[in-house]
Amino acid sequence: MKYGWKAILGVIWVFCLTGTALIVFFVAGWYSPWAFATAGALGLVIGVPAGIWNARKVRREDPNWKDGQYVKAPEGLS
Repeated sequence: MKYGWKAILGVIWVFCLTGTALIVFFVAGWYSPWAFATAGALGLVIGVPAGIWNARKVRREDPNWKDGQYVKAPEGLS
């Protein structure tokens, strides 16, 4: 699963940030197609790098992930 984590986490970050921006715009009283476009652009611009960063962080801190490959946990730890 080379790109699986990046894809999953990237999509989650983009949708969450887009939804958050849209809620903020609606609360501020900005109801227009530009609000949707701006929220989508903010979600993509911030969410894609955040998803990539998050995937790398998960792999970096996972004790069963070494040199880009999954390594089975030693006996007694799983």
